[in-house]
Amino acid sequence: MANPLTENEFNILQLMWEEGRALSRPEIIEKTPDKDWNPNSIHLILNNMIEKGVLRVEGLTRCGRGYGRTYCPTLTQLEYAASQAVAATPNLSAEERVVGLLSALIARGDLDPKFADSLKALTDKKA
Repeated sequence: MANPLTENEFNILQLMWEEGRALSRPEIIEKTPDKDWNPNSIHLILNNMIEKGVLRVEGLTRCGRGYGRTYCPTLTQLEYAASQAVAATPNLSAEERVVGLLSALIARGDLDPKFADSLKALTDKKA
């Protein structure tokens, strides 16, 4: 992903990941009551997300008396997180990035040190 997401774009992606299904523009507006989006501004946001490659049109659905497009993410939360890690550490090799991220998560207390057993099993399986 070449262009970083705005806060609004990221919020829409999070909503779609949480919902686990394609959403229409009216559904996005309805499910984000804390946002004061009008239909035109959200239309621009969605189009920008399509241009950035993080969103695609899934299909059509009934919206009031007409039909509207439904949108879904082109990547999972973990794929997005991985793209952010790569963007934030362009000077590191893939191996350095993985080891560094795992070390940082363990140091923060986000991972149980016993996780090493699971990681070893994963790497043994790939070898």
